[in-house]
Amino acid sequence: MSNRLLIVILIVATLVMTVVFAPMSLLTVGLTRGGAFGAAGVSGVVWNGRLKDVTLGGAPIGSWKGGLNPLALVTGQIRMGLTHVKAGSDQRAVLLLRGREKGVERLNLRTSADLAALGLPLTGDVALRDVSAVFRNGRCARAGGEMRLRLIGEGPLRGAVLSGVAVCRADTWTTTLSGRGAGADLTLSGRVQGDGRYQLEMAVATTDPDLIQGLVASGFARDATGARRAVDGRLASSSAP
Repeated sequence: MSNRLLIVILIVATLVMTVVFAPMSLLTVGLTRGGAFGAAGVSGVVWNGRLKDVTLGGAPIGSWKGGLNPLALVTGQIRMGLTHVKAGSDQRAVLLLRGREKGVERLNLRTSADLAALGLPLTGDVALRDVSAVFRNGRCARAGGEMRLRLIGEGPLRGAVLSGVAVCRADTWTTTLSGRGAGADLTLSGRVQGDGRYQLEMAVATTDPDLIQGLVASGFARDATGARRAVDGRLASSSAP
């Protein structure tokens, strides 16, 4: 065996070993607890790792197992498949971390959510089924899936259930959840831009003066149809460029 061939073999072997044993932290270096998607800790390798104490939009969603999709590398995408560590759980997602598309696909999740962290004085149990939010060049490229929110807590809308789907509208990821509660028609609208800016609006159509008074006391504003509250903000970037 010539020295040149031996050097080539050593280089190839080194590259293969580097990829095979690359730590998961290389993929998640941009994930922070304050981002749209964050993790308190990461362990394992890129093909079989673990993300500890994951947060989504600031809400804790437990620990997840993750692994890189090798076929996606051919197209220049870095896609990480995630499954919840809880035995028998059907909660899962695919993260698009780098490449021309970024976001999340086929997210199945059940969790509690405190919308006060985003500016709305509401808490609830959220169920997401096959939800996707994928952006290309800062524009909404794919959206879909079903969303359900059951309001809990001590507010006047406790027990109300809202549901809806996600769509791309004018380059913006958009969802509108509708339902009834406390004798009122409820609409929760959410819009997310590719740069992380978001808008949330909760509208309550009612003529019940006691309900309106209770909503105003919790931070809503009275309007012609009842009460509403709108907030906006920005989710921190959850991946490195």
